[in-house]
Parts: sequence; C-alpha cells; structure tokens
Amino acid sequence: MSSMTTLEKFVDYSNRLRDSLAARDEVLGLVLVGSTAALGRVDEWSDHDFYVITKDGHAEALRQDLSWLPDHEDIMWRPRETDHGLKVVYKDASVLEFAVFDDKELDAAGANAYNVTLDRSNITERMVAIAERSKPKAYSFDPEFEIFLSQLLIGVGRARRGETLIAGQFVRSYCLNRALGFIRAWVAPKPGTEPKEDNLDRFRRFEQQYPELGARVEGILQQPVEKAAKELVELVLELGAGRLTDSHLAQAQLVQKRFSWI
Repeated sequence: MSSMTTLEKFVDYSNRLRDSLAARDEVLGLVLVGSTAALGRVDEWSDHDFYVITKDGHAEALRQDLSWLPDHEDIMWRPRETDHGLKVVYKDASVLEFAVFDDKELDAAGANAYNVTLDRSNITERMVAIAERSKPKAYSFDPEFEIFLSQLLIGVGRARRGETLIAGQFVRSYCLNRALGFIRAWVAPKPGTEPKEDNLDRFRRFEQQYPELGARVEGILQQPVEKAAKELVELVLELGAGRLTDSHLAQAQLVQKRFSWI
C-alpha cells in the first residue's frame, strides 16, 4: 500500500467500500459524490464523499454500527452531523463525509458530480433526476445585488457598533457569496477550468478558475472588516462597469454614502 499513489489509494478505498457494502443484503446502492466521483480533482486533501442507500428500515443501523466501513478499526471519531449523515476521521487523518438513506429517503438528497458504483434497484435512474433537480435556479441579478448591498449595510453597521465577529461573517461570507456569483456571471474562467465549477457552491475551486481575481479577493478579505467591505463594493463596481444600470449604481452609492466612503 505504501507504494500506491494518492489516486490509487483513493480509488482502492472506494473499491473496498463498494465490496463491503455489496456483501450486505440490506444495501441497495452506493453513490460516490463530489470529487470522489470526479477523480480528476483528487489530491492528498480530498475527502471521501458518498451516499449509501438501504432497504427501508435499515439505514439507522448502518449509521450506528460502522463496521461496514473499510479499516473501521482505525476510526478515531465519528460525529453525527445530520439525521442522515456522519463525518468519520481515521488515524491517518483521512476524512469521510457520507449519508445513509433508507430507500424512501434518497429523493431528499442533492448532487452534482456523482458515480453510482452499486445499484440493486433503480438508484442510477433516480440519481439522474436528483442531479437535474439540484441544479441552481436561474440566476436573477437584481435581487442578488440588492441582498448583497443590504448585507453590507447590516455587516458594516455591526462593525461600527463593535460587533466585529458577526460583522466579519456578513462581509466575508454572506456578501462574498453574492460577489463571487457576480464574478462568475461576468467573467470567463481560465480556459480549460470550466469543468471545475461546483454549481452548488460558488466558493469551491474559485482560485483555480480565477487565479488573479482569487488572489485579489483574498487580499481584500485580509483587511479589517469595514475596509474589506469597502473594497469588495469597489471590486464589484469595477467588474460590473458597462453591466450595471444607473439604478444599480445609485443603490451602491447609497451604501457608500451611508458610511462616508465617497
């Protein structure tokens, strides 16, 4: 095993997981999701992400007893994260993120990249529908822009009140999420990186697709909260030149004037 490459070790674990589950009569399917399915993205930091589907009434038993996991004797901790999902960390610090569903619960799942490696029912057919349903709704700029500005007002207001931690959450998380959406809508990614986009998370692999803008955004985020907010607005206005209407600009100026940024 020590001579295996990172990718070989990763695939070997996935194969052993499939074989272990295939030996259990109550298991209907295994679906690898995220980078576990898109092997071109695997590196030494990749987690194993997957769904296990069981006959109705058997999922909870598999959530409680993890002896079906390869190398289960090396598990260090295994917190329950949701009704269906757990995180597992091994002695070598490798991480699993997975959910176990009763057959009737699978349709509540979401997915983009996926690979069905065990199917004793109609799992493959249902995953096609789940992936289609999981695609983001059509992008609507006006409400996104207005929410962005509203969250800036709240965030910077809290910073001026002295609530720096919650202010940082607004600016560096909520507002940034919208700003990354604007960038993705306005700017073409680095050629050849289009397949890297995660349509469920604007943050994922942003730096790989937009290396220069990624570095610039990271520099903005390193500033104190209010300065970061001010520069984030300026970046959005810069990249939106020729795309933003007079109404959009007036809305942005209202925020800038409120904090005496202009």
